[in-house]
Amino acid sequence: MDIVDAQVHFNRFGTLDTGLAMMDAVGVSALLYDEYWAFDERSRILPGYELPGGAFRHVFPLAEEAALRLPERFAYLVRFDRRDPELDRLIAAVRTTPQQKALRVVPWTEQGFGEFAEGAEDPVFAAAQKYGVPVFVLLPGRTDSLHRYLKKFPDLPIIVDHCGVELTAGRLHDDRLSGFDRVLALAEYPNVSLKWTHAPRLSAQGYPYPDVLDMLLRVVEAFGPERVMWGSDHSESKDHHSWAESLFYIRDSAALSAGDKAWILSGSLRKTLDWPAS
Repeated sequence: MDIVDAQVHFNRFGTLDTGLAMMDAVGVSALLYDEYWAFDERSRILPGYELPGGAFRHVFPLAEEAALRLPERFAYLVRFDRRDPELDRLIAAVRTTPQQKALRVVPWTEQGFGEFAEGAEDPVFAAAQKYGVPVFVLLPGRTDSLHRYLKKFPDLPIIVDHCGVELTAGRLHDDRLSGFDRVLALAEYPNVSLKWTHAPRLSAQGYPYPDVLDMLLRVVEAFGPERVMWGSDHSESKDHHSWAESLFYIRDSAALSAGDKAWILSGSLRKTLDWPAS
């Protein structure tokens, strides 16, 4: 079975060979590499550097190396500061740079979420639509603020990260499902997909997460399996569950058809990012 993980901060595993051994052990054919080292003192994602005008230029050296060495197993996403004076050129280049497949927008701070809701990321979304570059966006529990972008950029593939709900450790299970109906409502927009990442954290029952599987069935019914993509984010979720557990409750489920699994576990991501299997 072709299995493609929609998000892993692969650099956090150590060497490339170590990470590849982990992928092979779990049965992951390929993955989307999101290079993330840490946050700096201003909550900016590293690696990167500040430009003279104050914008932050992100770089992706390890993701690029992995994708160039093993393009059949790695593609990667990029992120750009909306204030970057070369924003249009940088986003245009995604379409011609080998294995760069998408952008990711991560407001992260309270100020960032507020600015996002007011339309601050319009320049990024506009350039992404202009050049046909899909955008992943992290809005935990704040998906209402995405509607303006979905209406304004109807031809842009937009993927909602991490089930669209809050995943804060220690919250009561019922609280963790707050806002899920608002996530399902996004299915009305044909250009939006949902990345089913970190979902086991929502479970009150443990592996094989029957309550989370029920939620996934609702998502599939609303969006269709072709707009749902599985991701582990194992580099950040390993404190709660294993990489295998994040995958096998879906792969081995009798509640999902073989066709549904093919879309969720690889087909949706490959189609959205125009990344055919080798």
